[in-house]
This record gives sequence, structure tokens and C-alpha cells, in this order.
Amino acid sequence: MIYNTYCVYDLETTSPSPKTTQIVQIAAKMVNSRTLSIIPGSEFQSLVQPSFDPEFCKLHRLDLLQPGAIAVHGKTEAMLRTAPTLKAVWSNFCEYVKSYNYKGTNWTAPIRVGYNNKGFDDIIVERVMCDSPWEYGPSSKDKSRQDLFNKYSSIDVYDIMLLMFENDKSVNKLGADALVRGHMGYSKKNAHDAMADVDMTAELFCTVQRSIRAFAKTKNFKGMFN
Repeated sequence: MIYNTYCVYDLETTSPSPKTTQIVQIAAKMVNSRTLSIIPGSEFQSLVQPSFDPEFCKLHRLDLLQPGAIAVHGKTEAMLRTAPTLKAVWSNFCEYVKSYNYKGTNWTAPIRVGYNNKGFDDIIVERVMCDSPWEYGPSSKDKSRQDLFNKYSSIDVYDIMLLMFENDKSVNKLGADALVRGHMGYSKKNAHDAMADVDMTAELFCTVQRSIRAFAKTKNFKGMFN
């Protein structure tokens, strides 16, 4: 099979809307797909300075830093005013991701992993790569899709939790705070800091994936539908 690296990543933003928000923090760690363990020294994280210009944000339909967002992640305007720009951080992040693409192809690019990333983070990074006012790439020639991560796969741990707990009456919500930090007992320390959320998601993903593989090894799937 394939041996892509898993890129577990998380964003903190100026608002809860993935189609209009700006990034204020990005963090990631790489997971070895063979050993299902975090690759030593693979940590990436940076604060990001969003636009604070009301006219620019209005023109490009971007959300300014909202008080509700600050209440969640704690990244204040004072902290972000001195952070590097998105263009600079994105360039470094792309080089980081590319360094784990072992053949430099779309097929061998790292596979994105996150918690509710398909409904949030993935949408935002697609905008950064393909849409105005950024278009920072890498993207396809027509800018219809991203060209940094594996273009075939993106794994959302939220979906895995849905499969596991859908009919469990003791679980009321599948969000990370309620399920992982509440019901499952993961530490609430630094919750909604992007690096802390990456640590949580990576640990959960590796643990669940090991269980799935262990189960698969006990089954003979060849010809099971004959």
C-alpha cells in the first residue's frame, strides 16, 4: 500500500466562519504511517498576523479579529500585531510540508489529518492557496484545487468519532471539548491553542488507527463478498 506521512494540523482564526475568516495561528506535526507515531522534530507552529485594516477586510470579505475568537484561543491583537505575515508563514509551512513528501508527487504528499478539518481548516487552507486576496499556492494551474497535500485523501477524526459513538447514549456531542476532553478525559490544558489541539488530535488518531489495524489483521477480507 502507500506510505504517506500524515500531517496533523490545526488553525486558530479571527472568526468561526471558514469562508471569511483569517488565520492567526497554524501548527502541525507529522505522523509516520508505518509506526503510527509522531516523527521526532517534526513540529511546526507560528502565530500569524491577520489584516487589521477594515477597508481591506470589507473589500475582500474577510473577518476582522472578533472578541469571541479571542475568548476561545486567547490570541489578542497586541500579540498578533508583531507576528509574521501570512505570506511569510505560509511559505515556511509549505516548505515544511514538502519536506515530508518522499517522492515529490501528488500521490506521495502528506495526508491531512485534523479534528473537523473538512468542515473548517481544509476550507481555509484551500482559500489561502487558491483564492484572492492570497492565492499563495501551491495550486493547480487553473487554481481550482490545492497542490500541497495529498489530493486524494484528507482524514477527519471527527468522522471516526461519529462512527465510534453514534449510538452511545452517554455521548451528547462529538466536538473535541465535549467528547475528547470531556467524555474521553484528555487534558484541557491549553485547549484551543493550535499546537495543543494538534497534540490531542495526533494522539487520538494514532491510538484509534492502531486499534483499526489490529482489528483488520484478525479478519480475512479476501473474497468476503463472493
